[in-house]
Amino acid sequence: MLKEIRDLGEEILEKIGREIGSRNEKVIYWKKWLQWYEFGSEFTDDPYAWLSVVLALKSVDSGNYGVGSILVDADGKVISMGHNLVYSPHFRSDLHGEMVALNLFENEHPNITTLEGYTLYTSLESCPMCLIRLISSGVNAILHVSSDPRAGMVGMIDFLPSLWRDLSTRQTFAKAACSEELSKAAMEIMLINAEELLEVLRKRSA
Repeated sequence: MLKEIRDLGEEILEKIGREIGSRNEKVIYWKKWLQWYEFGSEFTDDPYAWLSVVLALKSVDSGNYGVGSILVDADGKVISMGHNLVYSPHFRSDLHGEMVALNLFENEHPNITTLEGYTLYTSLESCPMCLIRLISSGVNAILHVSSDPRAGMVGMIDFLPSLWRDLSTRQTFAKAACSEELSKAAMEIMLINAEELLEVLRKRSA
């Protein structure tokens, strides 16, 4: 399984930096860093966390906010992947990384009625919108690589309206068991173009 995850991530990384990213030294730096990164055997979530961060870098390279997400089934197989698509190719306010991964899965597997044993890994702690979607989806566990003190909602899940708070007790929301270096990488990648894209949002309601 580790080789499959590594091969999948390497294939994605190979294509990064050919267009938008080729003009961004930070994208190229993190591409090389992720290519050289070795999974830590003491961190059980490291491979999946790494792949979500690879997708986050792909997201930045495509002109979007740096968040990537993957859905893993009970056997540990990656069955759906996504990254933020809010800004490019055209504006879609709903297409956060978690949303894209879930949309793909639900469209391709309409007959699966329970996500017991499934885990969604996301490079950044989920925002309020995505948190509600994840609760609705029934995904067994939702693990983030990096916390998000500005926009993350997992740390404030107890402040949700009672219906959503009660439903969330069926699930696990927590930080992934990955290296601190990988967590820092996820945050740094998200920050590459965060302010630039936030300005786009501000102008939409100006």
